[in-house]
Amino acid sequence: MNTKEKIFDVSLDLFSKRGYDSVSLREIAEEVGIKKSSIYSHYSSKEAILMDIFEYFTDLFEYDDLINSKELVLSEDNDVLIENPELFYHMGSEAIRGMFKEERNLKIWKLIFIQMHYNEKIRNFFQKEMLLKPLIFWENFFAILKEKGIIRADSNPQLLAKEYYSFPIFLLLEICAKYDDIPESCLDDFFKQAEEHARFLLDCVKVK
Repeated sequence: MNTKEKIFDVSLDLFSKRGYDSVSLREIAEEVGIKKSSIYSHYSSKEAILMDIFEYFTDLFEYDDLINSKELVLSEDNDVLIENPELFYHMGSEAIRGMFKEERNLKIWKLIFIQMHYNEKIRNFFQKEMLLKPLIFWENFFAILKEKGIIRADSNPQLLAKEYYSFPIFLLLEICAKYDDIPESCLDDFFKQAEEHARFLLDCVKVK
């Protein structure tokens, strides 16, 4: 691991546990084992470190092979989606689960959830990347199922998307509020509960 990567990881660890605004560049440098001035060879400011963390996290979703596989494309031609929407959800869940096996990625989630109330940039990132984009995805998901007659004609895709997505968000908030370092067993339970909720909700609106 090079110095820039150490700065990234130490900053993320401190930000996620103590809050972005409570951590100084001097403290980051001390944890890394370098002088404060050496940080400027890699980052122009503390905010630049935060922006690098966000860029890294955004790229995970944009370039991950599993998340962007053809089986998870929202399309009326996607046989998995049309024939077995529960499997479609499960495959997406497993892709996210694989991503969350990385401790670094869990810390970013914690940073975003805990600190969004205190920092405008974190709040804006949460609203755009963690709320708006997923909700658009799930609204389109239900719109396709409605168009294909898989769910009831009186279903509201926008409302269903919010209901579908709100439970995992609640679970994440609960976990982040409870643990400094999220145990893997807790993460396993999170995905189990989220998938059970998804199956239950879909079953409620499916055409019988």
